[in-house]
Amino acid sequence: MMTTEEFKQKILKLQPRLQRTAECIVGDPDNAADAVQEAVITLWEQRATLKVQDMERLSLTIVKRRSIDMLRKQKPTINIDTERLILLETPVEDPMDERYRLARKLVDQLPERQRNAILMKYEEGLSNKEIEQATGMSSTHLYTTLSRAYKALRNAINQNKEE
Repeated sequence: MMTTEEFKQKILKLQPRLQRTAECIVGDPDNAADAVQEAVITLWEQRATLKVQDMERLSLTIVKRRSIDMLRKQKPTINIDTERLILLETPVEDPMDERYRLARKLVDQLPERQRNAILMKYEEGLSNKEIEQATGMSSTHLYTTLSRAYKALRNAINQNKEE
């Protein structure tokens, strides 16, 4: 089961992409925001059965369907451009997504303790105090672990830039 905080963090991260998708379909930022809001309400009602990894695909599908429903309600005889919808189905490579994938790949190469500390801090949004409690590390040990992880990531990024 997804916690309220996990849900909130994931939705906030997905919101700009959901908004862009809805705007592409309905063509109006206000109606797009309404479609996104309805999708978020639907996701909220289903949060007990949602898995974090399925949320992005599911939220995009719901937004697309809500947007299409809005178009149908506004103009029942409008032809929906299926080519445009097919293009929306194929994910557009967002440079931020690529940067995230690269960063995640580099983080995955870190030693386990460093990797876990980085993921807890940046993906789960835990504070240093919460990480210390979860891992049993002292504050000094956590600071050292994070410093070493940052240094390793900086070196890996610099190597990738040179290549």
